[in-house]
Amino acid sequence: MAGKKILLAQNSAFIANRLPRAAKALKEANYDVDILNWNRGVNAAVIEAATENFKNEGITVYSIYCGNTPYGKGVITIVNKLLFIIKVILFLCQHGKQYKVVHAIDFDLGLPVFLAKLINPKLKYKIIYDIADFVETFHSPIPTFIRKSIKGLSEKIMKNAEIIIIPDQNRLCNIPKLLHDKTIIVNNSIDPPNEEVEYSIKQSSSLLNVFYYGALSRDRGIELLLQQQDICMWFAGKGELQEDIIKAAEINNNINYLGYLSLPEILSVASQIDIIYMVYDPTYQHNQIASPNKLYEALYLGKPCIVSENTSIDLFVDKYDIGYVTKFDVVSLKQAFSGINQIELLEKGQNAKLIYPQFSWEHSKNKLIENYNSISG
Repeated sequence: MAGKKILLAQNSAFIANRLPRAAKALKEANYDVDILNWNRGVNAAVIEAATENFKNEGITVYSIYCGNTPYGKGVITIVNKLLFIIKVILFLCQHGKQYKVVHAIDFDLGLPVFLAKLINPKLKYKIIYDIADFVETFHSPIPTFIRKSIKGLSEKIMKNAEIIIIPDQNRLCNIPKLLHDKTIIVNNSIDPPNEEVEYSIKQSSSLLNVFYYGALSRDRGIELLLQQQDICMWFAGKGELQEDIIKAAEINNNINYLGYLSLPEILSVASQIDIIYMVYDPTYQHNQIASPNKLYEALYLGKPCIVSENTSIDLFVDKYDIGYVTKFDVVSLKQAFSGINQIELLEKGQNAKLIYPQFSWEHSKNKLIENYNSISG
């Protein structure tokens, strides 16, 4: 394993699939893989399960704890976030010499990974900067001067990285043109689990069954969905609207909250419903270049989806005829749902299944490993 020890680092690494699937693929390619993750307290159970699973695969998980840090609280948790960055730098100054490559996902890991090398010149690891989301484009009360500072720092990290990774062609607009040559696309396609899990639900036989899962945040069109009446809604995930969904489910028979589900459980539920919901608010800049995991999971399952205009995925959905596009308002969404019939759903689902091989994880996995090999010797 000499020269092939690598570290993959991400905030809340096990909430999404981007880091876990890369870690498994690189382990299979004979890399010695470690994972660095933020234990926010609220995700402790998920981390415990993931740590044990990865241990069985020969992958070590390190988790940094900075006190209980809930999601979606913005500046309220700024002290904890700064403490996390400091602890990542300290971890790398202590352990970083053993790594040939450090793969940092998003700015909150890219920054400390970059700063650690500046602080300690003895650290010789090469940086892979994997930008799943551009934090400076997030809709939040972050002042303009801080956004500009983040953008400037992010571009410095890009310049010092051996490889830049983005999930979709549409994200190239946020990468300086001079750096396009070292930028590769590793999409958000699913790495299918080895074993299927059965998670049965009692779907409605008379209403359209609609499934939203993932981050329960305000920019995901959840509040629009909760105002619909003639459909059956299914929710899974965690986030700032979690309590609102739970309360709505308690008083409405057509609203169901399933809690936080693992990927195999999500796939089981998604396979039983009619349509997957991805109606993101296009007034949020980061949603205008959306690349949700759910899109690729819909392709894998052969399920149609519904998306909002001006989120870039609307063009993809229209091009391949794999779902429905709606304007981002309650009335338009209601009209879109009322116009759906079972024959169309089946046709669009079949279209999704047919194009899945073009966007499967195998393509991106091979590209990822080839690029790792090129910089790790």
